[in-house]
Amino acid sequence: MPPLRLHFCDFSTDFVPQKDFFFTLLSRSYEVMLDRESPDYLIYSCYGYEFLKYNCPRIFYTAENLRPDFNLCDYAIGFDYLEFGERYFRYPNYVYDWHAFKELVRTRRLSKEDLAHKMAFCNFVYSNSFADPMRDRFFQLLSEYKRVDSAGRHLKNMGTGITDRYSADYPVSKVEFQRNYKFSIAFENSSSPGYTTEKIMHAFVANTVPIYWGNPLIAREFNPKSFINCHDFKSLEDVVRRVAELDKDDGQYLAMLNEPCLHGNVIPDELKEEKVLEFFTHIFSQPTAACRRRPTHGTTISYENSLRNALALAARRDAFMRAVKSPLRPFKAILRR
Repeated sequence: MPPLRLHFCDFSTDFVPQKDFFFTLLSRSYEVMLDRESPDYLIYSCYGYEFLKYNCPRIFYTAENLRPDFNLCDYAIGFDYLEFGERYFRYPNYVYDWHAFKELVRTRRLSKEDLAHKMAFCNFVYSNSFADPMRDRFFQLLSEYKRVDSAGRHLKNMGTGITDRYSADYPVSKVEFQRNYKFSIAFENSSSPGYTTEKIMHAFVANTVPIYWGNPLIAREFNPKSFINCHDFKSLEDVVRRVAELDKDDGQYLAMLNEPCLHGNVIPDELKEEKVLEFFTHIFSQPTAACRRRPTHGTTISYENSLRNALALAARRDAFMRAVKSPLRPFKAILRR
């Protein structure tokens, strides 16, 4: 296999390159070597600015609702339904968890006996409060109809502790928790066309009915008969009424639960692993000097340098503030006595 020197940076703090989906996928066709000092290509995300240290071809990947900046990256992988020639590939976050995604392709034949094992009404598993207020508002509205169990750090109302943090090991524990429920609140942090994360997928894998809000074009990706799409309703109060209707009618509920999650019960061609590999292969099949696409002269360079300077200035300011505050700590302790 041909050698491939890569560096991953600006991912989340718990990121492990060797467990990453892209690393695993590329290892099928390349001898992937991690090289922080002089990589041939850089794959970076949105949680830092280390990528600015590297002048090799840059490939941006985001699991957040952010647009790629093609002035800073040569290629990008994201959520948006956009066309940018060979430089962009749409691969939403939920497909990143490929093992769980493949579970969606199955025939579901759940019965009233299976329904009897679902001991609770609805779950809500979130760790942060920085989302669109729509999410908390719906939690409160639905809770007025019937108790909604919140097991995450945010709005927690039960002893069981579940994290909604995305990781290689996490989906199993969350999915097992969700299996006990008829419904799962699957609201994104924000709403934007194409922005779909693992939330709806985990609800499907757990055999619950997702109550979804986020991507207004979600019906392009999932069978609209298999979940409650808040974007189809005029108000959240109307959504609550629809949930209550299904909750009280086992026949209607089971009909929705047994619908295929994906259109035609097949994985779309554009989301298959082979398509991702084709995108990368096109990049790596070119000489590194030839595959660069971001501008190399003019205003773009000034733009990148201005960003570097702003970050350096912020770092110096933070260092100064820490130095100023540090000598004052003993005196502050005395004053508090």
